[in-house]
Amino acid sequence: MPILSLEKTTAAILEKFSKLSDYEKRKIVFWYDSDGTAGEEDLNSIKIVLEQNGIKMLSLNNNFFMIKKILEHEDTKSNYLIYSPEQERRSEDNWLLDIQLYSERFENSRISDLKSEIGIEGYDMDSFIEKHKEFFAKKRRVASFKKLYENTWKEVDLLKGIFAVIARSEFSDEREIIKNILMNSLNETENTIWNDISKFDLTESFWDIIGRNFGFYTEYPTLKKFFLSLLITHIDRHAELSLGPFESYVNRKRQSNECEIFISGWMDNSKDSSRFDEYCDNLLLEENRKIENDLTSLLKKSKVECYLNVEAPDIVDKSIIRKIVDTLTEGGKDYAKYLEWIEKRKTKHYYKKLENVYAALEYAVMLLRFSDEIENEGINQGSLNELFSKYSESYYLHDFYYRKFYYHYDKTNDKEILKKDIREIVERDYRRINEKILIKWSNLIESQTNGKWGIELIENQSDFFKIHVSKIMQRNDRDKVAVIISDAMRYEVAAEIKEVLNTSTKGTIELTTMAGCLPSYTKMGMASLLPHKQLEYRNDHIFADGIDSDGLINREKILLSHEKESVAFSFNDFKNLNKEDARQKIKGKRIVYLYHNKIDDTGDNHSSENEVFDAAESAISEISAMVKRLGTSLNVINIIITADHGFIYSRDSLENQDIVETTGFDKDKALITNKRFILSSEDIKLLNTHRFDLKLPSDSAEKMYIYTPYADLRFKLPGGGRNFVHGGSSLQEVVIPVLLYNHNKSKEDLDRKGIQHGKVGIEIINLKKITSNPFKFRLLQTENVTEKREPLRCKIALYDNSGTKVSDEKTIIADKTSDEPNERILEVMLTMSPNIKNGIYILKAVDEDTKALRRDVLETTVEVDILISDDF
Repeated sequence: MPILSLEKTTAAILEKFSKLSDYEKRKIVFWYDSDGTAGEEDLNSIKIVLEQNGIKMLSLNNNFFMIKKILEHEDTKSNYLIYSPEQERRSEDNWLLDIQLYSERFENSRISDLKSEIGIEGYDMDSFIEKHKEFFAKKRRVASFKKLYENTWKEVDLLKGIFAVIARSEFSDEREIIKNILMNSLNETENTIWNDISKFDLTESFWDIIGRNFGFYTEYPTLKKFFLSLLITHIDRHAELSLGPFESYVNRKRQSNECEIFISGWMDNSKDSSRFDEYCDNLLLEENRKIENDLTSLLKKSKVECYLNVEAPDIVDKSIIRKIVDTLTEGGKDYAKYLEWIEKRKTKHYYKKLENVYAALEYAVMLLRFSDEIENEGINQGSLNELFSKYSESYYLHDFYYRKFYYHYDKTNDKEILKKDIREIVERDYRRINEKILIKWSNLIESQTNGKWGIELIENQSDFFKIHVSKIMQRNDRDKVAVIISDAMRYEVAAEIKEVLNTSTKGTIELTTMAGCLPSYTKMGMASLLPHKQLEYRNDHIFADGIDSDGLINREKILLSHEKESVAFSFNDFKNLNKEDARQKIKGKRIVYLYHNKIDDTGDNHSSENEVFDAAESAISEISAMVKRLGTSLNVINIIITADHGFIYSRDSLENQDIVETTGFDKDKALITNKRFILSSEDIKLLNTHRFDLKLPSDSAEKMYIYTPYADLRFKLPGGGRNFVHGGSSLQEVVIPVLLYNHNKSKEDLDRKGIQHGKVGIEIINLKKITSNPFKFRLLQTENVTEKREPLRCKIALYDNSGTKVSDEKTIIADKTSDEPNERILEVMLTMSPNIKNGIYILKAVDEDTKALRRDVLETTVEVDILISDDF
């Protein structure tokens, strides 16, 4: 092995000559280089440096007499280095022994050279280095080892350092080393790190470390068996199950804390967790899915509560999901329990992977529960006003749950786990309850309108501008208002926009309603939202004070006729303007109308109507982003969001009984035919059909009538597109949302208005001392979640005084809305490192939101005082 550092070797030789003892007049140093570390060039370089320092160098090579003669007779004053490429002779054969006894030795064997390069002092580790000389044979490995080395290391630490280099770990941390080895491959023949472990004869040492740290002992250990043992030990720790054939894979209890910290750290690592998931999937597939089938069988026989806290593998989540689905399919109604199970899984590892499945199931449960509540309470409203108000207060949630169910159901790739039954149950239940609400609505229409559309004490859509826009304009001559009109944005979609804006902006927002005009289609709705004294119907066009309201240019004309500082944009055109251009476009303008068309554009197209719920999600995102931009970048304080009409949508094709025949109509008298309304001059009465007078003046010499089917029925007309419809008089079509948004520039604005805001807080309930491992404690969510006070999602763990994490980490979701403190208590269990020492530590919770100004949401000191530690 060559000299690792010629410079260091030369310096070490010179050091030998640097000091003379009291009895010395000169220095003679012998160097027996039996390992041949110094080549000819090395020796020449060393000789030159020695001569520069007044030191002579002689080579000993069977020339003992000559060397003895020079040192004892010819030159008794000079300093000498005596170099020999051979091993030192035995004392009885060594003619220079008497000189050596008063001289010094220089060692530059492989071991001494290595020790010098790395910085290892003394001779205690020589045998270890000799044993692992093959590892230290490469300069690259030695350089990597040197970066890790600390002068306090013992032999066990040196071994750990070797594993760290082989595993390409940044630190000599056993968890990181072992994870890196496992990350490479669980198949030893494919694992390049394992090849090095075998090559350097370290397999036995590796399994000793695994046994000591994780309690994994077996006659024929493999990486795959070890990984399975970690998984099964995790299940055993968090479940109350008899593991049957898997009992032998449960690692020793004494080391179960380390197993838990290791596996949870791997699962929670955003960079490495996908590899963990891959290994879990592959293990479950082995031996014709034997492990998967056996584990699934064990879970199926047990109550969900017995394994609710187990994080992996994903068959735990799938078992919970199947349990809920099967129970619902069999008529189960323990909705609170199902929702509690889903809530508990939201902080678990596989929730993100199965988020759409869980969300679809959660909304299905909420819809079914709400259906039961509606049915139990009865639909007892006695007037249109009461039922209209009830819809805007709560019944809209039925449509909301239905939409959210399908949004997530459509996005999941694992629909089989939900089974077609759950979709059919949701569809059937939604249609059943929706029909009851709308039949009640239709009956009230028939009994209370007398052919004149209108709802007592409910503002009419045609008065929108006068009630909302003019009110803002009349405050002063400066205030500006932006109106976003989203085509077919029904009430429940607006309710979600309100929720999004409340949690993502400083603005205050109010959601109110108007009764939509009939027929509830785009032309009528858009005209009604513009300023006007009189609307007229002329040849399928709606005129506002004599100006056609179709198209962006005409709508801007109508706005300008009322207020000269007005402007209208297509939503997408305005969105695509950069900040400066947008400012210039609305500079000096007091009224800005933005026309958004995502939902209607998608739903009205037969090929895309089943994507309408996805379009609704996009609309929520786009409109929320526009509100933020208008408020923060463009200084628009007053923003109104509304719609021209709503819509009805059901996923399944309609039955024949849901279709209203139109054979009774005189086709020559019908001006407009639509699946949800017919405009005609014919005055007839048809089964399951409402008839209303057209209030608007028209260009027809005859009186005009609007016909709409009862409830959510459709007229039988040619053409596709029956699932997504509008134009009729159902609640979903005519309850028009009006969102009134007022932008607050700062938190101080909210404070002045007395509005509580920010995120909820958490605090520990009575935890001063930790006496067991793992340990449980309780947290109090200090405030309830409100419209402007957001939930908190954070990670909590135990840290030492240097900031090093000494426990696993758990996710906390503080999202309780209850006013009662005892209903806002959260329970947490943490597992500490098995080698933790008694002392003072810090329990700290960190907000997961990286943009949060104050991420440390909780920090408190606690004492660890464990009487019997795990490694006792």
